[in-house]
Amino acid sequence: MAFGTTGAGTITKEQTLLSIRRISIKASTTITKGEVCEIDSAGDLITGLQARTREVPHYVALETVDNSSGAAGDLFCPVAIPGHYVTVIADGVIEPGERVIASGSTDGQVVAYTAGDEYDEVIGTYYGKEGGSISKAGTTPYAETFTDDADFDPVPSADGDVIEILLGVA
Repeated sequence: MAFGTTGAGTITKEQTLLSIRRISIKASTTITKGEVCEIDSAGDLITGLQARTREVPHYVALETVDNSSGAAGDLFCPVAIPGHYVTVIADGVIEPGERVIASGSTDGQVVAYTAGDEYDEVIGTYYGKEGGSISKAGTTPYAETFTDDADFDPVPSADGDVIEILLGVA
């Protein structure tokens, strides 16, 4: 059996009474698993959040769906909704317990909320990062072993880390 790490776009704590949702995708758009998304004024899912839209619910894509050659509503994307613990990608250092907002430079990723940001832009709260890393032996039998901490340690994240957030304002 091979070890595996948790990728972005994975619900980490199953909420049996909290279902996912499927939302139609904007025309000519590809949504990538693990990206933070929102609904545009036409009711379709988008991921380009660098403008940090205020007062809207945010979602996290649970699958990659390519609607790049389709019209709005041709395809639907399953998403985690507020209340889910889900993995996303950090676009910088975030301390455990800090709230997160959309990255101003990388679509679909999150950064730490700071005092100058608007509170109604908050996407969720950061709790830990994927800590398990895998080392594969260079000789037969090419054994795989963990070489790091357990999953989702409550430690500061770095740029590009897969992190666990509680989606929605907490």
